[in-house]
Amino acid sequence: MAEFESKLPLEKNHVFEACHHVVKALRASDNNLDANLRKLLSDLESHLSTFVMVDDTEVEEDAGFSEIKERFKEAEKRILAWEQNQSTILEAGLSEADHFFQALYEVHTVLMGFSVKANQKEKDVYNQATVALDIAMLRLEKELCDVLCQHKQNVNLETLAVSSRGKEVVYNDESFVSLDDEVVVVAEASSHEDDADLVDPLVVPHVKAIANAMFACGYGQAFSGAFISVRREALEEYMFFTLEMERLSCVDVLQMEWEDLNGKMRKWTKVLKIITRIYLPSEKHLCEQILGEFDSVSTSCFVDISKDTVLSLLNFGEAVAMRPSQPEMLERFLSMYEATAEILLDVDNLFPDETGSFLRVAFHELSRKLADCTTATFLKFKDAIASNESTRAFPGGGIHHLTRYVMNYLKLLPEYKDALNSLLENLEVEDSITEITGQDILPSTFSPMARHLRSIVSTLESSLDRKAQLYADVSLKFIFLMNNFHYMVQKVKGSELRHFFGDEWIRKHIARYQRNVTNYERSTWSSVLSLIKDSNDSVDILRQRCRLFGLAFDDVYKNQTRWSVPDPELRDDLHISTSVKVVQSYRGFLGRNAVRIGEKHIRYTCEDIENLLLDLFECLPSPRSLLSSRRR
Repeated sequence: MAEFESKLPLEKNHVFEACHHVVKALRASDNNLDANLRKLLSDLESHLSTFVMVDDTEVEEDAGFSEIKERFKEAEKRILAWEQNQSTILEAGLSEADHFFQALYEVHTVLMGFSVKANQKEKDVYNQATVALDIAMLRLEKELCDVLCQHKQNVNLETLAVSSRGKEVVYNDESFVSLDDEVVVVAEASSHEDDADLVDPLVVPHVKAIANAMFACGYGQAFSGAFISVRREALEEYMFFTLEMERLSCVDVLQMEWEDLNGKMRKWTKVLKIITRIYLPSEKHLCEQILGEFDSVSTSCFVDISKDTVLSLLNFGEAVAMRPSQPEMLERFLSMYEATAEILLDVDNLFPDETGSFLRVAFHELSRKLADCTTATFLKFKDAIASNESTRAFPGGGIHHLTRYVMNYLKLLPEYKDALNSLLENLEVEDSITEITGQDILPSTFSPMARHLRSIVSTLESSLDRKAQLYADVSLKFIFLMNNFHYMVQKVKGSELRHFFGDEWIRKHIARYQRNVTNYERSTWSSVLSLIKDSNDSVDILRQRCRLFGLAFDDVYKNQTRWSVPDPELRDDLHISTSVKVVQSYRGFLGRNAVRIGEKHIRYTCEDIENLLLDLFECLPSPRSLLSSRRR
């Protein structure tokens, strides 16, 4: 019995320790304990402390230990007082926060002050201090989560620069089709010299104080875990809800229709720049502000916060790069490649250490894959132009869909000149323009991109020449070529393409469509005007020639009012040029022969001819009745 009693204090201590561990486990199991349960746990701890202190009174305490115990009890009381308080320590004010951290310091001091050889009463206080420290750490962990959630801030999209894109062009297996001109606003990430505040700067010192306290007390891992969890959730919320980036699997991307994928690729490019150039640098800055004093902890926390979101972005890009390339994807691929190429330095700066090397390598690998896809798509674009054959002549001799598509698409490409020059630098291509130098020659005119653009248009010209041969009417063939070459020149002259095609190319192609104008006038009007040339014919022959001229003019009118010259300026020029030749010749003929022919044999007056010529090339569904224009 005496032997059992001698062991009782030790057994009792074990019971108290076990109780403390149970309470600690209950607290750690859920940070959102109900108020009643929290009070119950606090009461239990108070009772346990009373039992120990009663036992302590049996032993005479020295003055130094009594002082330590008193300071500890005051500190413990202040810590436990927060158990029933649902507000944050931050909300209570700076003074209360200082008192809480001072109490935590007192408890930590008690724990640090004990030696391995401590007697039983010291061990009891040590156990109580351990429990109090656990309670304080759980409180700080909850405080950390509450403060970070309540005071988080998003990147202000108004700080992003805005640029415009040109046309949106689509392609299908049957023909090239161009949509109407439209401006697409794309947000570009601005410089991140000044990081955005993702958490209210006023609460950062408080969060840093929590970090300092938890790391000092050996709870750094708990701090890091809570901090990573809250900040990772904030990043995901920003990307998937604020920026509306969808979570898509590789299968989703591979099976998606182009119309849907086009928008997703555009969104990805925008989101990638915002995340890597603004959000992640700001996140890294926040980590450094709070954890910069703890060696590599700041870096590892930043990588853990970033990796899931970053990998989801990379996975989308990887899936897109796996799709078969099609010409309509060129601009989107260029945009995605350019975005990755531009941010590689940013990514290297974000993840310079071994901890984040897997993200750095993944970004570089994606950029390489997108470069290969973009180059392949660019070459496929040219092949698609070359293989676009027609079996029937284009109605009305207007601007072919292929011409519209190609030229409108080329207008988009100067936006990506740096990317294209880099991608095309080592690809040889035939170029009809000989390189020359001089003050007025821009270097861009003979860049890799310029050579390839001219080569593409040369392929387009060959295709148009083949399509022109399908016209049975030679005059309409020249109208078709005139329309399409004029359209190409106007697109080059009126856009950034001018800096790549050069003035010599423009001059050559202006001359080419002007030759088609001349060829049209010769093939259409030479035979008609030959009927009213000067001669000493008899009255009957003159009347016959006047009648034949009217019939020939009727045929031209009926055909060519259905032809199309879409450009109003070109159409007016053609009206004027034709009118000068035809009306002048007809007026001379009538001036010399009207009296001999007789008024009733003259089908049209000069004014009639002049007015009717204005109807040509208007692409009318049916010609105006010629009876209304005849002299009666």
